[in-house]
Amino acid sequence: MRQALYNSHYNLTAGETDAHSLMPATLLVQRIIEIATRHANCLEVGYEQLRTAGIGWVLSRISLEVMRFPRINEDYALNTWIESYNRHFSERAFDMVEPGGAAIAAGRSTWVAIDMNRRTMADLSAFERDAIPCHDRPCPVAHPRRLAPLGAEATSEPIRFGYTDIDFNRHVNTVRYLARVLDHWPLAHHDRYAVRRLDIAFNHELRYGDQATLRIADRPDGCSECEILHADGRRAAAIRIHWQLRRDME
Repeated sequence: MRQALYNSHYNLTAGETDAHSLMPATLLVQRIIEIATRHANCLEVGYEQLRTAGIGWVLSRISLEVMRFPRINEDYALNTWIESYNRHFSERAFDMVEPGGAAIAAGRSTWVAIDMNRRTMADLSAFERDAIPCHDRPCPVAHPRRLAPLGAEATSEPIRFGYTDIDFNRHVNTVRYLARVLDHWPLAHHDRYAVRRLDIAFNHELRYGDQATLRIADRPDGCSECEILHADGRRAAAIRIHWQLRRDME
């Protein structure tokens, strides 16, 4: 029987922590991508199986809610399950738990099947539907509000992606979009605030050497809305961050 609920156990090492001896938000996103990949491989709908048909999974959206981040040398576990599936995309849920079993973060994500040659939406109908079992466990994170284009009030700054930003496809790595956005704020901001909720939508890929523009609008409600634009104005990624006082999450 195929495993509908999949989990992995970890320990937060010193080299993985941020300036506050905690898991950074970028590592949480990276771990979520890793466990989704492992589960897909176990279900035999992962990279090796899909590439024979010229298809690949691409992360389209991800939303995270964090109660607290793991501390240095702390053990934690990630659970993932598929909430829904059709011939074009899959919705996958996650939670992160501390050693006692209490949830400390949760997430939902949308993965789209892409024709790797044409870079268009692919059709998964040829794959056995039972290979992608859905779980009846509800996702603890609500669907995000639409990430609308930013207006003239947003600040703008030029950015460029280099060698360490790209993955094996020579496209900008998913996590690097978030890292570049978080680097916008000074250390004093991060000393005061932590990420409470994060919503990311990926629209168009960027590649090595691409010139782009980062636009950010900080809202009075403690939310920052961000977008990364291609040189021609197309949106590569949109990110919404809800900040919370760091002392309230420790």
